[in-house]
Amino acid sequence: MLHRVLKASTPRLQRPEKHSGFRADRFLPMIGMCMLLLWQCAGRDCRAEDSIRYTADVSRLPVGTDIAAMGDAGVVLPRRATATIWNPAAAAFLKRYEFSMEGADLYQRLSQQGCFAGTAPLQNNLGAVLSYQPFYSGRILQYDTIPESPVNGMTSYQPTGFIRNYQHLVICALARNFPLRLPRFPGTDLPLPLDISIGGNLKAYAQTMSPSGLLHIGMGYNVDLGLQTRIGLDFDVRNNEVRREVWLGATIRDVLPSDVIWIYARDDKLMYSPENYREPFHYAQYYGVAFVDRSGDLFADWTVALSLHKEYEVTYHGGIEAEFWNTALFRIGFSGRTPTLGAGLRYRRFFIDYAFRFEEIALSFIRLTVGISLPAAPRGAAQSKQSKGTLRK
Repeated sequence: MLHRVLKASTPRLQRPEKHSGFRADRFLPMIGMCMLLLWQCAGRDCRAEDSIRYTADVSRLPVGTDIAAMGDAGVVLPRRATATIWNPAAAAFLKRYEFSMEGADLYQRLSQQGCFAGTAPLQNNLGAVLSYQPFYSGRILQYDTIPESPVNGMTSYQPTGFIRNYQHLVICALARNFPLRLPRFPGTDLPLPLDISIGGNLKAYAQTMSPSGLLHIGMGYNVDLGLQTRIGLDFDVRNNEVRREVWLGATIRDVLPSDVIWIYARDDKLMYSPENYREPFHYAQYYGVAFVDRSGDLFADWTVALSLHKEYEVTYHGGIEAEFWNTALFRIGFSGRTPTLGAGLRYRRFFIDYAFRFEEIALSFIRLTVGISLPAAPRGAAQSKQSKGTLRK
């Protein structure tokens, strides 16, 4: 969704296994510290200070075709590598190697967006994901802010030219999972899992635009923090898997008080923009809950997800997914006031996803992801191969 236009501080430069059990002395301090951080962050005002955005902000655009089709409830959907962009804690739940490419034409081909993402499961319940997101705004009319206007953000009605905005975002996610067991009465049932994952995103951001023919470059960095929990409800002994589970998630985005620093190029030299213009990152909070049912009792595997986003305003998001025969997936959802639809196919190691969104500005009817997913080598497999080679020698 395009961001609303607000007043800027400058009139020209503008941019739109197995475990021994629960140990309280090991896990509770870490969990308590994370909850304290979330509680402190919850009291911050997500509006920061006003800025102008002629185009969309790549760090707030929907990413992940499956998530976009389910109403942007990605804070509790750890399925693909792109899920870490919504919640970095998802990296610890991705147990397969994956590489995916995503492309989208936004608002009836007004703008284009892409995403390249790869994930790698590591040892000690760690997971890492690296993603790159390019964005091209297309040809956008440029307007000047009227400084003496009594209404903040009012602009002149005559455009002064065109601008083209290119944005680039690189995200490195790292998370660790702390597997626990839910307490059960002796002899009643098998112990159910309780997985708690904590992760963070390190983000590097850059963009360019050329108002009045002068190249301006904006650069910045920030950090996201995420918490994700899986609670098992029903264990299938025959298939050795949890059939029903609840997911909880929380993400605090752009927690550092850093700014996008703007410089401009003139006579082959880079200089700071007039008035030392800086634009703050907009702080945001995501919270969500999801229910997953793999029992097949309703002729499919079902996922229902709901989330709340607190950015410029509070918005509500949700989606439903039905998977048939472990191959065909159908999705429907809502992102604020925007209905969303989508579908997907999985065949062996390959997958493809499609999403359609009824945006308020214009329809976004092309969003496509293709990727490959490879199983990770079992822990200790490399050591067993090495030992066999030694015995043969």
